[in-house]
Amino acid sequence: MSSNADIPEFLVSSQRFGIQLGLMRMESLMRRLGNPQDDLSCIHIAGTNGKGSVTSFIASVLAADNHRVGVYTSPFLERFSERIRILDKKSSLARFAADDSEGEISAVDLHVLSEKVREATAAMLEDREEHPTEFELVTAVAFLYFKQKGCDYVVLETGLGGRLDSTNIISKSICSVITALGYDHTDRLGSTIAEISREKAGIIKKDGTVFLYSPYDTDLSGEDAEIVYRVMSETCQVKGASLTLVSSSDIHILKSSVSGQYFELPPESGLYHITMIGEYQVHNAALAAKAIRGIVSEKALHEGLFQTKWKGRMEVLGTDPLILLDGGHNPQGARSFREAVDALFAEDFKKKPPRLILGFMEDKDYAQILSVLFSDLSYKFHEIICVTPDNPRALPAEKLRKHIMDHYSEEALFYKNQTTMYNSQGKIFACNEVINACTKALEDSSADGSAILCMGSLYLAGQVRDTLKQGHKENIR
Repeated sequence: MSSNADIPEFLVSSQRFGIQLGLMRMESLMRRLGNPQDDLSCIHIAGTNGKGSVTSFIASVLAADNHRVGVYTSPFLERFSERIRILDKKSSLARFAADDSEGEISAVDLHVLSEKVREATAAMLEDREEHPTEFELVTAVAFLYFKQKGCDYVVLETGLGGRLDSTNIISKSICSVITALGYDHTDRLGSTIAEISREKAGIIKKDGTVFLYSPYDTDLSGEDAEIVYRVMSETCQVKGASLTLVSSSDIHILKSSVSGQYFELPPESGLYHITMIGEYQVHNAALAAKAIRGIVSEKALHEGLFQTKWKGRMEVLGTDPLILLDGGHNPQGARSFREAVDALFAEDFKKKPPRLILGFMEDKDYAQILSVLFSDLSYKFHEIICVTPDNPRALPAEKLRKHIMDHYSEEALFYKNQTTMYNSQGKIFACNEVINACTKALEDSSADGSAILCMGSLYLAGQVRDTLKQGHKENIR
């Protein structure tokens, strides 16, 4: 991940204000900046899982249709500037495939616009108003940047929730897209699925157009899925918005492999091809396609979906040995990871068990995530490496290791006939430095051919990805 040296000090210092949901500060800040968001054509995306992937699919398709597209996402994996980028028409997609820094806001633009935001913030403080949060300030920079660069469209991913999220300062949108919902950030969004759904539904605009990934196709209980659908339906009725439900039953997956997936999406004919793996990515692609099908050409839809890249989500970083990276930071994400791995690699892993690198934030439900990862395995692991992500909220590696040792048996995790197998304690390691864990895993897997699976926090994904890229560039796709 990038160092703070890449980020204006004003933004870094504002991290001390933490996360504070609400639009009052944002309304005042944007008013002082001339409300640039009012001049943008936004596609707004909320949800629990899949937001980033859907954002990326939509942005790539719009670019393939020769539009200048602003893209706002969070958090970043390797560079702060990832959060604000412009895909400038079709030609940018080839450049992005070769260099994932394509279109990111420049250091000059970031500092110049941050200074404008700083001045507006100073005026707020003079009027004895609250200091905006770091996310609010960055969102303001993004809106200024996208207006300055004359974007045709902006694909806008919420940070947390929806109703009170800083991005919801926009008064209208081309459409609202709500991805798979589940339980996450319950301390801020509510402990019930009804409360969480209402927060996400907050991005729905009057007379708007809404596309919802079917809650019946998630791992929610039938009762919870019904609650989600009812909340979304009632919100649309109150606001006079149309609601389109995108279900897995609408999608026909014809082929899935490590090189990508082919699927059909009736009523249109034709075969769509995406390079991302995991069945859930087909569902994300279908949701994106349904949302913008009336905006772009069918040719752009095919080309954009195929050229979409989204790092850190079921990303194949290398093939010799296999290196698979995923930032599945909640139980729902872990289940998607597990299903994809089981479908594509289980038979190979029965013959040669993989190494597993794990790391989480302490405030996440890591116990449930581990239950999803380790229950009813058809294959075992060569070893498990617990790491401490470089973040103040990180779960210490030794605490993660102890939890695994206390809750899972040697027989459940490791093959007994491994020549190096003495006991489970000797096969589960704790490492406080991500770079050391990655270096050791790469060296050992280069020697014995075992695959490397890395799963956990997005903060970990960014640190691991950077280390693997720098250390083994010849094997990185």
